[in-house]
Amino acid sequence: MRAMILAAGLGTRLLPLTHSRPKALTPLRNVTMLEFWIDNLFRRGFDSLFLNAFHLKEHIRAAVCGKKWPVPVEVLYEQVLLGTGGAIRSAAERAGDAPLAVVNADVLCNADLGALYVRHSLSAARVSLLLHDCPEFNNVAVGKDGFVLGFGQEAHEALKKDKTARLLAFTGIHFIDASAVSDLPCEDPCDIIGIYRNLIAKDDPPAALFQRDLFWREMGSIESYAKLTIELAGLDPGCLCPIETGKSITVHPQARLDPGCRLEGSVVIGRGAMVCEEVRLENVILWDGVRIERGSSLKDCIVADGMNISGSHSGKIFAPVSL
Repeated sequence: MRAMILAAGLGTRLLPLTHSRPKALTPLRNVTMLEFWIDNLFRRGFDSLFLNAFHLKEHIRAAVCGKKWPVPVEVLYEQVLLGTGGAIRSAAERAGDAPLAVVNADVLCNADLGALYVRHSLSAARVSLLLHDCPEFNNVAVGKDGFVLGFGQEAHEALKKDKTARLLAFTGIHFIDASAVSDLPCEDPCDIIGIYRNLIAKDDPPAALFQRDLFWREMGSIESYAKLTIELAGLDPGCLCPIETGKSITVHPQARLDPGCRLEGSVVIGRGAMVCEEVRLENVILWDGVRIERGSSLKDCIVADGMNISGSHSGKIFAPVSL
């Protein structure tokens, strides 16, 4: 089984944090999304992975080459941003005749991708989408036969015509046969939803997949990233391995905390970070190599790699101003 992690996006909603890291390397309680997905795909039985890279591609290259992964990972470097459709077309070409599982790097989910892959493989559909009910994001219409009727505005129009249809949310997890994207021109940017709309128009619609008790969160914005980091502390321990859950305080073994520090609420301290004497941190995320000077106080703050912070601050994002 082969899978692709979509990771080339610019991460504009995570700015200014994505000045220093691509979104696939954004850490959740000191585990990057790349590490989370590679670990989960391996444990679900996938034996080969693709990862596309465009924004800060040298960071992706270093992350993949700098660690021994449990499964082969091939990075597909994009000279221009190909969009989801172009990226999937490139990976599907390499995957051969077998279906390709696709996940978004900025989504955290407990989906059993191996079981879902098998369900897709046994179906007659060329594309299957994992859907769920999430009112904030519900914009996909699904008919009672289990096939997608439309996206966005077309979904709402479909509901008017078919009172038995449901409006659901796309998780960003899909399973795609190579034949569904084989006609796309190589190296041409395109959006995968546009391709799915064409399949619907040809009476060859994507099928809907579901999983009971699905945990799904997107972390594509600063607000959702901070909120999710706090939420993880309240979940059952071990429910989203390898990300640590069930603990409010997460300190990397290679971080240093001097005497007299006060850590309150949800606090994450990254690799090589140094928190000096008499510092107070409340609901704070410190990335790698951060230094918080003596006597400083931070509340509801995120500090990106390598920043040196002093003084009292609340509700601030500290990150490089440009690439």
